[in-house]
Amino acid sequence: MLQIREKENPNEKRNRYERERNITMSDIIEYTSTDYIKLVESEDKFSVIEELASLFADGEVCTDINALISALKDRERIMSTGIGFGIAIPHAKIATVRNLSFAVGISKKGVEFDSMDGKPVHLIILVAAGEKQHKHYLSLMSNIMTVLKNESIKEQIIESTDKVEILRLLGSC
Repeated sequence: MLQIREKENPNEKRNRYERERNITMSDIIEYTSTDYIKLVESEDKFSVIEELASLFADGEVCTDINALISALKDRERIMSTGIGFGIAIPHAKIATVRNLSFAVGISKKGVEFDSMDGKPVHLIILVAAGEKQHKHYLSLMSNIMTVLKNESIKEQIIESTDKVEILRLLGSC
């Protein structure tokens, strides 16, 4: 049987497409929570990756934390995710990730991440994505970078000890 759908207004269609395609700056905080923010204690990049990925152990984000940790470490061995400016963004896309998410790690002492500028990392954003979440994954990564390019926001995040404040800062741009 032929179904007749009401013709969608072009503006509504474009708005729906944009909503499906893009993650706005304030939306990035929907991909994390205070449970995924941690003052990291580890002193090397692989231990930091384990520490942050373990925050997803509740199964809501990932059904196999060991596979996620392995993928993140493999990615890190290929090329450092220390992008400079005190920031590292370890990331992986694997089948066992159910919900695109990111964790935030803050190191007051700094972690050697083999960063492009050779400086220690104080802010680690660990991104976990499912294999079929490519568009949202790229959009999320781009928007995280846009937020962190703001030196004031980045420094406030690093200095903060309040997880709610960190979420507010991440969503403020």
